[in-house]
Amino acid sequence: MTETTADTLREEYLARLDEAMRGLPHGVASDIRGGIVEELQGLDAADTAARIARLGDPVAIAREAQDEVPANPAIVVAAPVAAPPAPRPPATSTRGFAIAAALTLSFGGFLVPVLGWFVGAVLVSISTLWKTWEKVVAIIVPFVFGAVSLFLVQFMSFVEFSSTGSSSGTGTPADEVVNNPLLPGFSAWHVLLLLGCLLIPASGLWLLWRLRGRVAR
Repeated sequence: MTETTADTLREEYLARLDEAMRGLPHGVASDIRGGIVEELQGLDAADTAARIARLGDPVAIAREAQDEVPANPAIVVAAPVAAPPAPRPPATSTRGFAIAAALTLSFGGFLVPVLGWFVGAVLVSISTLWKTWEKVVAIIVPFVFGAVSLFLVQFMSFVEFSSTGSSSGTGTPADEVVNNPLLPGFSAWHVLLLLGCLLIPASGLWLLWRLRGRVAR
């Protein structure tokens, strides 16, 4: 036999093997075919014929392989990948932070004069649960009203003191000084200042009222 005859024997056997293993899973058939190709590779015609005889009928090989294949192959199900935890919202966007900021704005100035109010104003300004106009109203309006009230109290006190001093200089007894009817009483301006101070806690409570129903964003 020639080398060509050996190739012919090998190709014919492999063709019969492929036909017999048509019903096998692709992976099993590929492994069997690859092993037989390695065994027949490089043999002459006589050795090829002898090796084919030892290997046996391709139908028997396929039947033996089929018996070893499980009827219901196990299905490997990948374990579900847990979704990464949702990122926690920043502290400035939580309701707890907003409530603390509003309360600090309302009453911080009573606990620590001036500084407490400024701390509350800063906390309110960095909270994300209020709109910009709400922050402006709660912080700027009480501050401006209180500053204007304080200025008016000081100014009117100065005017009243000047008026009293001038009357005393003309020889009019102090107990007979007639108040200028065009000027409000001194106590009225203090009431105005008190109202300005009351706007500060009221602004914080107003922010708490505006906070209802809002969540972190």
